[in-house]
Amino acid sequence: MRSPETSTVQTRNNFDLIRLFAAVQVAISHAADWMEAPVPWLSLLRYFPGVPIFFFISGYLIYQSYANISSPHRLQIFATNRLLRLFPALYICIVFSILLTYFSGYFSAVEISLSQWLTWLASQFTFLQFFNPDFMRGYGTGKLNASLWTITVELQFYLLTPIIFFLFKFYKKISIGLFAIFIIFNTANSFLNPRVSTLEKLFNVSFAPWIAMFVLGAYLSTNKTLQQRLLKINILIPFGLYVMTYYFALQAEGGTDNSINFISFILLGWLVFKAAFTLPSLSESLLHKNDISYGIYIYHMPIVNFMIYKGMTGSYMYLAIAMIMTATIALLSWRLVEKPALKLKKISLRRA
Repeated sequence: MRSPETSTVQTRNNFDLIRLFAAVQVAISHAADWMEAPVPWLSLLRYFPGVPIFFFISGYLIYQSYANISSPHRLQIFATNRLLRLFPALYICIVFSILLTYFSGYFSAVEISLSQWLTWLASQFTFLQFFNPDFMRGYGTGKLNASLWTITVELQFYLLTPIIFFLFKFYKKISIGLFAIFIIFNTANSFLNPRVSTLEKLFNVSFAPWIAMFVLGAYLSTNKTLQQRLLKINILIPFGLYVMTYYFALQAEGGTDNSINFISFILLGWLVFKAAFTLPSLSESLLHKNDISYGIYIYHMPIVNFMIYKGMTGSYMYLAIAMIMTATIALLSWRLVEKPALKLKKISLRRA
């Protein structure tokens, strides 16, 4: 009997390996900056910003995950599977972060009312992970886990996926128009949003500035003809074009890092897609189906903040310790939390 949810990508691919690279890029960049650790090759690593890569891959895979569900309970299955992927590890990470802060001694140095505690915990355990209370401003970087703002954005992507699917299927011209509008939102957020006022900050963590990145990945996943054309081209061509446009953007301050200009982002998406199907068995050979990218992404900042608060900064050795600890905890998270949670997907499919 055919499963209600078929494989997102029928052939082997390197998306797990690329996600791992993106997570490591974010973790090393954050750690090196905040811990003031000398990393001579960091400028080269910054050429491939992790968050835009995540958003593109998410669009490619998540859209196909939804599209390939043939069951009449499509929404239920999709929602269950997405929640199982995000929240079990995220909840453990939140508890871990609070315990690490407690053992650092920081909580004994500040006064926190019950209402402040409840407000903060409610935000972290729901969908407002970007919220950072004032009483945490004196700890580490001033934000316990600033990387979690993308969780809020991803959850909005998941909610919008059925709408994107509907528009792609029945209103292609409207889809193109909306895509152009959201590119404008993305550009405006990069160059015109100082992220100072509450509204400016909320716009930055809404889907509006980022959904075009997700949609580009989703569209590519539906266009098999375009996929074949892109795959026929040598990977050095998208690589060279991307590096060239990104270099000029750096020189002209024309949109880099998370605020990457959309021309460079399109080329980055092409490069990611091409890399995913170049030596497609490489990911499985190296990782053996161990996907620790999510763990690295969500756990690195709590560890970095603990080390900053303890004065463990300014050294390459401290940076290495932070990364080794992050990788170790990410592997434990994968083996003990994420992988068992993902196995529950089969239960939800059978019940549906």
